[in-house]
Amino acid sequence: MKHLRTILVHFLVVALLAPALAAADSSIAIYRQLFGDVNKQLEAAREANAEVLSPDHFSRAMKYYKEAETNYNQRRNLDGVREDIAKAQDWLSKAMESTSVSAIAFATAMQTRKNALSADAPTHASQAWGRAEEAMKDATRRVEDGDIRRAQEQARSVTELYQQAELQAIKTNYLSGARGLLKQAKEEKADRYATKTFIDAKLLLEQAERELTENRYDADYPRDLARRARNEAQHAITITRLAIGVNKKDFAVEDIITNYEKPLIAIADELNIVPSLHDGYEPTRDAILQRVDVLQKESQELGQLRLVVDDHAAEIARLAALVKDYELKLGIYNEQLSQYNEQLAAEERYRALLAELENIFTAQEAEVFRQGKTLIVRMVGLNFDSNKSDLKTEHKRLLAKAVYAIQLAKSEAATIEGHTDSHGGDDFNMKLSEARANAVVEYLKGEPTLANTQLQAVGYGETRPIANNESEAGRTKNRRIDVVIQLERESARAAASAATEADTTAAEPVATDSASAPSTP
Repeated sequence: MKHLRTILVHFLVVALLAPALAAADSSIAIYRQLFGDVNKQLEAAREANAEVLSPDHFSRAMKYYKEAETNYNQRRNLDGVREDIAKAQDWLSKAMESTSVSAIAFATAMQTRKNALSADAPTHASQAWGRAEEAMKDATRRVEDGDIRRAQEQARSVTELYQQAELQAIKTNYLSGARGLLKQAKEEKADRYATKTFIDAKLLLEQAERELTENRYDADYPRDLARRARNEAQHAITITRLAIGVNKKDFAVEDIITNYEKPLIAIADELNIVPSLHDGYEPTRDAILQRVDVLQKESQELGQLRLVVDDHAAEIARLAALVKDYELKLGIYNEQLSQYNEQLAAEERYRALLAELENIFTAQEAEVFRQGKTLIVRMVGLNFDSNKSDLKTEHKRLLAKAVYAIQLAKSEAATIEGHTDSHGGDDFNMKLSEARANAVVEYLKGEPTLANTQLQAVGYGETRPIANNESEAGRTKNRRIDVVIQLERESARAAASAATEADTTAAEPVATDSASAPSTP
């Protein structure tokens, strides 16, 4: 009887809550239907930095978006909500158009803005940062007004203002921090117990101060020096405390060594590597680095698979919703399903192409990977002399493979991207990257097999790093040439070819039902 009473109570609770739950589900469905597309547009605009690169258009879009949200939350007329959303989408489209232009005109300025932010310029150089932000808004508004020429003229001054803010922040933030640590190290007698490290910290700080004074257009290098000075000063303090502890016999040298080995052992254990420290730390370190390299490659492959799975899941969810709402006729559904199968077939072709290209290049020559419908051949083996853009004889074998890769992709267009590390002035690096990209394009244009392929050279300077510029290995990776192949061009050409074949077949005098005639894709 007691169990029966409990069941009845549960039943009554569910019965009472059911209308509320149904209403909540209905409200969520209505919100998604109204705001789903505009939310995607808004996310894309923010990822493209439209707030900075198209401030007026983005601000107007946000005004209508907030009005739509307010009216929706206050249960006002949905037609008014739809009108506000439509206006927000219109201004977001305009913002993205302006952003695409500003992103090119202000590429260097945006990189220096990012550098200033990393130096915490809004905090440590607030006035200089404010001037730079106002100048950026004024310049990007000219793009929105269609005055591209004036905007480009202002780009250099905007870049300089961000550089000034960054330099001021570095002097206030990094240099003062390093000086404070050096003073503390001196007080703790680091100049006696950690002499080499203490001297290294002093020399790095002096060099950073000198670089900031002599080369005000390249803040990356002095910032790196200041950071290293601060780290070395802290390092000297740590060594000093350990040395004093050993002298006082608070602990033994063996304790220090074993304590410093513990993190290495923990990392090795996590990677299922048996640490071997009897001959020093190098064998264990090398084994860890090899395992990390394997994991990074697996992570890239997994990331690509996740993108594919997400694309497929979104498409399946869309088709399922259409079927559930029984709004599509069977003919429309079959056509969309056919298109989806074509997408799967195209995806399979892309995978096979990627696998074949990976076999063409060695790891020392190039990295080959995909980003959506873009194939990238990162030619790590094509190394230019310092500050030079001349191709060498030994580059021809690698460039021949790049030619074959473009042919194999059957693409109508390819972009050759030039990149540099962060050392050197921003303008110089931009011109150097463009010169290197043009050198490769000129060579490829001489290949008869690429006569019908559109080749474009683009230089990005130091604005698109793929590794840490604070290490030599990272800077080497950033000095690169990327061959970017748009796979959708190949897809479009295949679709056009299929359409031509279908038209030819349809033109032939074959007796058949109109319902069974092949449709034009």
